[in-house]
Amino acid sequence: MVSNIHADELVLSLIGDDERGYDFITEQDILALKSFSSEQGMISLYLDTRPERLQVEPLVLRYKNLVASQRDRITDRNELLLFDAITSHIGSLLEHSLGRSPMGRGLVIFAAPFKFSPKRDREVKYEKFLIYHLPEAPVDFLAWGKLPVLTPLLIQLDEHEPTGVVLADRRRARFFVYYMGEVAEYNISEVDETPSKTKALGWGAHNHEQWQEEHWRQHYRHVVELTEIIDRKARWKWLVIAGPDEIPHEIADLLPKPLREKLLGVVNMSLRVTYNDVRDKVAPLVQEAEVREERERLAVLTGELERRNGRAVAGLADTTFAGQQARIDTLFFPPDFVHKGWQCRNCQGLIADLAEAPPKTCLYCGSDQLETVPDVVTLLAEQTLNLGGHVEVVRDPENQAILKSHGNIGALLRY
Repeated sequence: MVSNIHADELVLSLIGDDERGYDFITEQDILALKSFSSEQGMISLYLDTRPERLQVEPLVLRYKNLVASQRDRITDRNELLLFDAITSHIGSLLEHSLGRSPMGRGLVIFAAPFKFSPKRDREVKYEKFLIYHLPEAPVDFLAWGKLPVLTPLLIQLDEHEPTGVVLADRRRARFFVYYMGEVAEYNISEVDETPSKTKALGWGAHNHEQWQEEHWRQHYRHVVELTEIIDRKARWKWLVIAGPDEIPHEIADLLPKPLREKLLGVVNMSLRVTYNDVRDKVAPLVQEAEVREERERLAVLTGELERRNGRAVAGLADTTFAGQQARIDTLFFPPDFVHKGWQCRNCQGLIADLAEAPPKTCLYCGSDQLETVPDVVTLLAEQTLNLGGHVEVVRDPENQAILKSHGNIGALLRY
């Protein structure tokens, strides 16, 4: 019975579907990347692969521009040979396979060499070569260093939290997760194996119907019990109940309060659906919830900005300053907002405003060792995530218009 399953013993394996090309990126994947370093150097590449962007600016051309900009900073000859070999390999992939019909709306590549022979055929053998396709478009970016650059990826993971999907009829239940724009199924199911009673006739018909209805309710209770166990382990943000006829409503009525608070809605669906069917039914509910939540959080931001001594800031300079004070709880900006700034080499402090020239000295330590950074917004987002805050990339056009009136960037503060 379901009640005998302990959460620590429940192993959740995912059988995914990459028809759209989005990838499931797990906590284990991120932990492995965070702990990884390459003494020889590694590429971190992010590319916008939206069809509308590809029509205006070809993928390979944008990639070559990124490579040229980074290449100019490398002075060591052997390091340059390695960089050229890796970027040439990635360029070939973009031109002949990855760029032909890009999957997803964003592309991420991490490439770290294991062995390289510059005097031979200059073939690179990789210790790590990862390709991820994302549901949202990142800002084009290429970095070369010992550590992977994870901030744009972490921002999308922070935005796209998992939604549980429970699909049930009167005999069976299947369990899914909608995450990063795709659906995968857990390798467990609830099956009611109690044989059906022979249908009674005459005076016994009423008792038979009562027995059968109670039998179905018992099955629904088992489904809810298993849903609670999976939710505790998988930490779903939202929940969707699906099934034929009125069954989803009957199961929803049995949900305990914590699950009811996560419920986005019920959906009519057969148990014989494909992963893509589940995704297409659930995606609109999640997207509406994300826009609604985005608007609600923005309303809190604007309310705090209007309130005297409210816990919020807006504008590039004030938001960056609040970040340096570790006061940001939630950072808001649109996906295409990129702005240059400066970073102090002495204290690593970030400085940004609308001025073209940097200040003469660091605002925090007084050092004159300031260097220009091309995208201070991403660095501020990285800092916010590292300090346990959240990043809200405002994607809805109406919500972007609200944020634009406050300088395109703002933050709710811890204090």
